[in-house]
Amino acid sequence: MKKTEQIRVILEAYSDIPDLQDGWTDVREKLYDMNKQAELRHRRGAPEHVSHGLSVPNAAKLFTVHYLLDGFAQPDRFSVDDILSIRNEVLYAQAYAKKFHKELTEWSAKWTEPFEQVDYAVLMKVGQQ
Repeated sequence: MKKTEQIRVILEAYSDIPDLQDGWTDVREKLYDMNKQAELRHRRGAPEHVSHGLSVPNAAKLFTVHYLLDGFAQPDRFSVDDILSIRNEVLYAQAYAKKFHKELTEWSAKWTEPFEQVDYAVLMKVGQQ
């Protein structure tokens, strides 16, 4: 799948996440914010001349969808003991996927297969379409 098609899948899957509210928290936005901050921290150490083929906002959306789909597929994959070695955004996504399993069932069925075609290595290459 071409890079532009992969980005389209990411954006559509992200936009299609159901409206999930946890108290006053919008789940999609909370996960997005967590992934955006993680991506910014990740890129902070990269030399200035290094270009990334995927923008920070799109990378955050990619990981939001990816972690939610993983959490939906394996809602008991990580335990509280894993908090020391697993990124918080992954654990939050798993917890939300488990809590909102019913609400995410249709979304997951729609996006699991298309999202399997998303290749991070292709997305990070600069200048490819």
